[in-house]
Formats: sequence, C-alpha cells, structure tokens
Amino acid sequence: MNIEVPLMLLIVLFIGLGILSQWVAAMIKWPAIVVMSIAGLLVGPIFQLVNPEQMMGSELFSTIVSLAVAIILFEGSSNLDYRELPGVSKAIARIITIGAVLAWVMGALAMYFILDLPLSISFVLGGLFIVTGPTVIQPLLKQAKVKNSVNSILKWESIILDPVGPLFALFAFYVFQMIDQGFGLGYFMEYILGFAVAFVLGFGASYLFRWLIKWDFVPQNLMAPVQFVFILLIFSLSDAVLHESGLLAVTIFGLVMARLKNHSLIYKESDHFIDEMTLILVSTVFILITSSLTREVLNEVISWQLVIFCIVMILIIRPAYILLSTINSGIAFKERAFVSFVAPRGIVALAVAEFFAGLFIAQEVEMADHIVPVTFGFVFVTVVIYGFSFKPLSKFLKLSSTEAPGVIIIGENRFSLELAERLQDHEIPVLISDLLNSNPKRAKERGLETFDGNLLSEDERIQTDLTPYNQCLLTTRSYTFNHLAFNEMSQEFGLKNVKMFPYPIDSDKKRRRVEPEIKHHILFDENYTYYWFNLFIDDHEITEVDASESDSITDDDVVLYHIDGNKNVGFKTITEDLNYSTEGVIGILKGAHSFKEKKKNGES
Repeated sequence: MNIEVPLMLLIVLFIGLGILSQWVAAMIKWPAIVVMSIAGLLVGPIFQLVNPEQMMGSELFSTIVSLAVAIILFEGSSNLDYRELPGVSKAIARIITIGAVLAWVMGALAMYFILDLPLSISFVLGGLFIVTGPTVIQPLLKQAKVKNSVNSILKWESIILDPVGPLFALFAFYVFQMIDQGFGLGYFMEYILGFAVAFVLGFGASYLFRWLIKWDFVPQNLMAPVQFVFILLIFSLSDAVLHESGLLAVTIFGLVMARLKNHSLIYKESDHFIDEMTLILVSTVFILITSSLTREVLNEVISWQLVIFCIVMILIIRPAYILLSTINSGIAFKERAFVSFVAPRGIVALAVAEFFAGLFIAQEVEMADHIVPVTFGFVFVTVVIYGFSFKPLSKFLKLSSTEAPGVIIIGENRFSLELAERLQDHEIPVLISDLLNSNPKRAKERGLETFDGNLLSEDERIQTDLTPYNQCLLTTRSYTFNHLAFNEMSQEFGLKNVKMFPYPIDSDKKRRRVEPEIKHHILFDENYTYYWFNLFIDDHEITEVDASESDSITDDDVVLYHIDGNKNVGFKTITEDLNYSTEGVIGILKGAHSFKEKKKNGES
C-alpha cells in the first residue's frame, strides 16, 4: 500500500525523518544509524507506506545517493588531522594495505561458502565490506572518549578505506567481466585511466582551490559554495571516466585539503557548512535506501546463513586480519584487540552496493537482487553490536576512563580552587588551567592537577589525554575570554557540557546584553559575579548538604552543584535548577546573598 506523494514533498519528508531520527537517537543515547534503520524499515518494507526508489526512478535515486556519498567522503577526509599520526602511522598503514587485502579475500570466501552467493558477487561485496563507516565510527568515538592512539586508528581506517573498498569491488567486477567475456586490454586501460584521472582531479582541485583562496579570488562569503561545487564537479567528472572512481577523487581532494589548509581559521566557515550538509545527507540517504527495500527480498535474505555469516565476520575475520596486520606495529596488544572488535559498516557500503546491484541485475546474474538486502542486514547487525558494545568494551579494556566523569576548570582563582578541592574530595578528576596566569602555583600547592599549556589550542589538546573529563567550567575574570573559550571548548565537549561565569559587572543593563543562547550556560547565579564569588570564599567555604535534606536550602543560598551516588556532578545554571535525587550531596554558598548585601552596605 504505497501512498502517492509529490516528489518534492517526498524528499522534504525524508530529510525531516532523517533529522528526527538523529534527534531521537541523541535523546535515548542510541547509535543514530540504528534509529535510522528502524525508521526506514517502518515506512518502507514493514508498513509499505512509500518506496522512494520506485517513486523517483532508479536513475534519479542512484544519482542523489552517489552525490550525497561524495560529500560525506569529502567531509570525513578533509577533517582528518595529520597531527594524530605520530605513533600510530605504522599500524594505520598496515591496516589499510595488508589488513584490507586480507579482509577482502576472507570476507569474499565467507560469502561464497556461507551465503552461496556467486563468486563474482562475493568478491565485489567482499571489497565493499572492508569499509568501516566513518558516519558510524565518529559518533561512537565521541560517545566514549577512548585513548588517542585507538581514536586515530579507527578514524583513519574508516576514512581511508571508504573509497578503497568500492575500488576493490570495482576491480573485482572488471576481473570477472574479463573472465566472462575473454581477456581484453580495454578493461585494464579503462581502470588505469580512471584511477589516474581521479588522482589528477583530486590533487589538482585541492591546489587550485587553495590558490584561489590564497590570492583572494574567492570572497569569504562564497568560499563554502565554491568548495561545494568543486566537490560535485570532481566527483562527476571522475565518475564519467570510470564508475565509482569519483569516490577516490573526492577523498584525495579532502585529504590534500586537510594537509594544505593547516587548520587555518579562514576555512572554518566552509568546514562548518560541509559538516552540517553531511549530517543532513547521512540521515536522509540512509533512510531513503532502507525504505526502498521490499518485503519479498528481505524475507529471502533473512536466514540462519546470514546470522552465521555475521558471526564469522565479527568474531573471526575482523580480529584475524587486524591482529595479523598490526604485529610489531608498536601498538599495545589490548589496543589492537579493541580495534579488532570495532568495525561497524555504514552508508557508503550500502550506497555503493545499490550501484553494483544495478550492474549485476542488468547482466541477469543469479542472486543479484540479494546484494542490497544482504548488505543492509550486515550493516544493521554490525551497527547494533558494535554500537552497544563499544563503550562497555573500551571501559573493560581500560582504554577509556573508568573514573567518575571529570571536570576541567579554566581560570585559577580562590573560588575555583575551593570548588576543585571539593570535587576532588569526592574522587572526581579535576584539571586546572589558566591562560591568564601561565603558572598556576596555588593549584599545584594544593595538590591539584594542572595543565601548563594552552587548552584552547587544538594542537595541544590532541597531544593531551582528556578522556577522564567530560565537562568544562570557564571561571576567569574576563567575560570576553570566557566567551571565546566557550566557542572553542564546546567543540571538544559539546555545548551542554561547557559553562561559564556570569557577566563580571553587577548591572542589570549589562546582563541584558548577554545572548539568550549563552544564558543557558551561565553558572550558578547571575547576581553573583567573579568578584563576589572570590570575596565570599575569603571568609567562608563551600557548604555541602545531604541531598535528602535539600529542603533546608533557602533563597539566601547560592546552589553550585549536585553530586549523585555514582559521583556524576551537575552544575546549576541561571536558567535551570538542578534535579536533586535522594542520594548524593549538594554544594552551596550558605547565606551568600545576605553576605553580599552586608558587604555592599559596609557591614562586616
């Protein structure tokens, strides 16, 4: 029962459904791709409300999917950070070469013997299945902050193999074409020519784009649109020479741009544009493909053979090729073991499988209609298993912090040191940093951990293990500095986990100038400024009240934080009160408001 919907409305509805899926996933803390898969299955094969591929037509559908994948690949490759490579480059090089070939061959043989797929389809899908989706890996890395070495390996593997997998698949397709039709030099030349064009376009476009920016030929407000056009042109031109070589071209473009732009602020705006575009495309395209599956094909594919195949790929093949390819790579065994048990597949594998399914169906190859459902089944299983096991496994192997989530405090002063000591008393990790005072002596004297560098520098954060910390408080005397630091640190910890001191001037007129969005991140009480917090601490200390006695807290007190029974700390903001459980403690400044009034009136 497919509902007839105008094409424009169909596309808009799927964009909305994709973003809704991302939002729901964030709320319930599930991997987004799981929610997107469920959404696609519900509107497609389960309730049969709509089949986007049938409504759009195969040509338009595949074009939309291909262009979206090109943008997604560029975004991932251009955001790779070469500063992460020292110490893990050997392991990465081996995984994307020796490991990739082993994964290709072993995966293909598993499909041939377990799923009974033809050898040609097995080797084509074997190439696609070496791809570990960056659209799935990167949210997992943000969810559980693992060690930098593990983070870098998983991120680089997912980005580099995204275009390599389709090229392996394409190579296998051409080889079997030659076997079926007899040896022909034309196939080899076509492949080599496509490969060469992809490299020339990728490298040439990156240097041309940088040259245009360097000599101010592109206005700042047009930088993002021009880069967007470059991506689409590179992909389309390369793809016209050799199908799917466009994936390699845009990845090379992204990799070279990542190297050339050197994290210059000039490129920030265009980077943000591509990042946001990618978020929309990932969710939309995944649901488009999933909802285009049919009940009949799903019923044929879902079987005990598929279950056994997934088990073999997850428990045997992935650990085997990762552990073998990283021998003597300088990476600790438990880190190699963890990497070997993390390989969720994502949108690129599914999108490119759609393309190859069309080629095999056109040639009337047996079981060609199984390609997309098998790929979807494997992608869905890997995302569910790895998505829900990633964080527990990283903690079990002690590759992510097992302590209570810690707090970074930027700004050394009497109040922040008192606050840090109280948190540390509850075994909550605290790191003190102060760029306005490069040598935090008082923090060191109190036995607090300090950071002597510049935490606002991405270079220094990359070289620092920040896995124990998930919140940041900005408590310097400068509101302007705090505001700038807020923008930087929110990229590291997320908006909701970065908070800052109130406006330093005790004036209602000045406070009204604070942007409404920032007010949700202003700490404690807007009537209590940097000056008053520190003046209060000169004569008093932070008082802690048992959460079960929260009724004893009066309007004269300033509430600071609540620490629950699991040592999770939440800080009060001026727009939101803390939710007190019956367990834990509440930190307050007892009688803070009356203290302020007395001081203002000159009373001691």
